[in-house]
Amino acid sequence: VEIVSPVGRSASKKTRLAERGRDRLHGLRIGLLDNNKPNADKFLGFIGASLKRHHSDIELIAKRKMSRTEADCLPELIARCDVVINAFAD
Repeated sequence: VEIVSPVGRSASKKTRLAERGRDRLHGLRIGLLDNNKPNADKFLGFIGASLKRHHSDIELIAKRKMSRTEADCLPELIARCDVVINAFAD
C-alpha cells in the first residue's frame, strides 16, 4: 500500500525583475489597454489619473479590446506608446 499526501511540496525561486529601459516617466506616452472586463476601465482610469497627477507631462493613450482575441489596436499602441499598462479585471 502506498500512501500519497495531497498536500504536496511548495517550491519557490527567487528571481529578479527584467531590466527596464527607462527609469523615469518624464514625457512618456503611456498606453492604457482595457480588456473589456467589468471594472478594467475603472482601474485604468484610476491609474491614469494618478500618473497624470504625479507626471503632468506624460501622454495617456487609452484603448479597449472588444474581445479576447481582438488585436487590431495593438499595432497602434506599439507605434504610439513607449510603455503599455494592460488591465484584467472582473
